[in-house]
Amino acid sequence: MTKPTAAESAAAGIGLEEAYAVDGPEANRELYASWAETYESVFLAENDYLYHEHVAAAFCGGLDELDGPVLDVGCGTGVVGAELARLGVPVIDGIDISPEMLAKAADKTHDGRSTYRQLFEADLTGRLDLDSATYAGIVSAGAFTHGHLGPESVNELIRVARPGARCSLGINSAHFAEVGFGDWLAERSEAGVISGLGFVVRPIYGGADPDNPDRWTRIAVFTVR
Repeated sequence: MTKPTAAESAAAGIGLEEAYAVDGPEANRELYASWAETYESVFLAENDYLYHEHVAAAFCGGLDELDGPVLDVGCGTGVVGAELARLGVPVIDGIDISPEMLAKAADKTHDGRSTYRQLFEADLTGRLDLDSATYAGIVSAGAFTHGHLGPESVNELIRVARPGARCSLGINSAHFAEVGFGDWLAERSEAGVISGLGFVVRPIYGGADPDNPDRWTRIAVFTVR
């Protein structure tokens, strides 16, 4: 058996507590720079990660057709994009704060071509370097969790979405309650900014404890007006 490198050993020790403890963009960059190499092979595999499948299914369920590209927000190593491609989404762009994670996403392929059309390093705590009304769909699994993004960041996603764009945003259930995602989204719905707001509750990991909200996601599904 090949002995793991020091970097792999350190990355293997990163878990939910470390991920939830980060605070701010720079801390996130440092975390995922260390995590990128073993994120899928160790953390996702050992925890029976299901998040990407649920978010992609919520996005594609009942979707007749897409008239433009889909943006994968916080795309990480590209597991959401891979699932979207498997479900038939043809054009996917990805953004993430970590260049190391983006490098892994760039290696993803489907049917002999790159899973992602374009990948961008981006910090969603500020304005995205993307044109308004660009995307026909927005998906996210993992960006909206402890130490990451609050509901106000959804404003930028709405800006870059086309009118009629479908959104499927996974939000850690504990984070959802703590920072007021429910009220924020309801206000946007009442104001006519979004429509058809609904929530799908799914486990983030296989065998998730039903009493532990950190193991569950509320996937907000809505249409941009």
